[in-house]
Amino acid sequence: MKKRWIAIATLSAIAALGIYAVKSPSSDKHHFTMLTAKNATIEKQAIAVGQIMPAQAVKIKSQIEGIVDKIYVNLGDKVKAGSPVIKLRPNPTPQDLTRVNADLLKSKADLESAKVKLANLQRLAAQKIIPPNYDSYIQAKADVKTKMAELKQKQQELDLMSKGESGEGATKLTSIIYAPIDGTILAAKVDVGEPITSTVSSQAATEIMTMADMNNIIFKGSVSEHDAAKLTEGMPVELTLSPYPDLKIAGTLTKVAVQSDKLNEDKNNNTTQSKSFDNGFAVEVSKINFPKDIILRSGFTATAQITLEQAKDAMTVPERALYFKSNDPFVLIADDSETGYKKVPIKIGLSDGVNVQVLSGIEANQSIIDASMVEGL
Repeated sequence: MKKRWIAIATLSAIAALGIYAVKSPSSDKHHFTMLTAKNATIEKQAIAVGQIMPAQAVKIKSQIEGIVDKIYVNLGDKVKAGSPVIKLRPNPTPQDLTRVNADLLKSKADLESAKVKLANLQRLAAQKIIPPNYDSYIQAKADVKTKMAELKQKQQELDLMSKGESGEGATKLTSIIYAPIDGTILAAKVDVGEPITSTVSSQAATEIMTMADMNNIIFKGSVSEHDAAKLTEGMPVELTLSPYPDLKIAGTLTKVAVQSDKLNEDKNNNTTQSKSFDNGFAVEVSKINFPKDIILRSGFTATAQITLEQAKDAMTVPERALYFKSNDPFVLIADDSETGYKKVPIKIGLSDGVNVQVLSGIEANQSIIDASMVEGL
């Protein structure tokens, strides 16, 4: 009896091995990697790389020359328009002081001469030798007023040059420079003791400080010419800041440059081979909804994903599932044929480079073969 059971077990094992030997090649032959068509939102996007920065930055320069005497603000300070930011100390040359003093003395002499002339004509008018509306008499009165104004101007110039301020006239003049707008100090370009070149100089004026309104931040970047052709103002944008890679910040495309800039051009080599033909077009993104709990600094590197087209709740498949014949797309559906699949023509729509929209040909949730893993297509 025992030998009988051993024989039965042996025959069963041999039969099982025979079945495996018959079926295994066929099973291996038709073993495919399967994918599933599913509904999803698919977008085609343009990528712009750039920085966030204030929409308006003001460079503070001086209308007078001198030496930096005091600095009233520090980097990052928020200041109101009209607040003092820096004070200059006059640093005139001996020649300038000599010239201004000479001009002041001349103005005093001219005023005295004009007053004497007017006094003589006033006596003649009092004696009725000349009428009150005599041309020379009227002109003499005007000359006195003119010479008085010139004297005040020369006195103000001397005061500013020697003391840095002047109280002559209705307006007080000073060498203190005030903030032109409400904003934050972004950069201080000078230190106490440094000389300042004015905007009226024949040389380039010294940039003293830079300030901007940090409540109005925009993105400035560049896109390739291939994407620029599809951009229009008002397109939705998703920003990613380098310091906050996990945040997706919404904005709106507000400007697209008409004139391109060359990208990657070697300015030190003018040979044809060194020049790039990739034209970059500047773009701006504003109306950005920054979270209130993050710290923003001008110059943060950012990437903008600009949505060119979008298909919501669309049936999609991975692009690797497609098989093309004469530029016509097909997918492979598993069947019982000798090859193990059949080619089904489909109509495709939007693609994001990874997934593609299927307009017709298959159904949602249908299993398809990964065509990239099938040999001999």
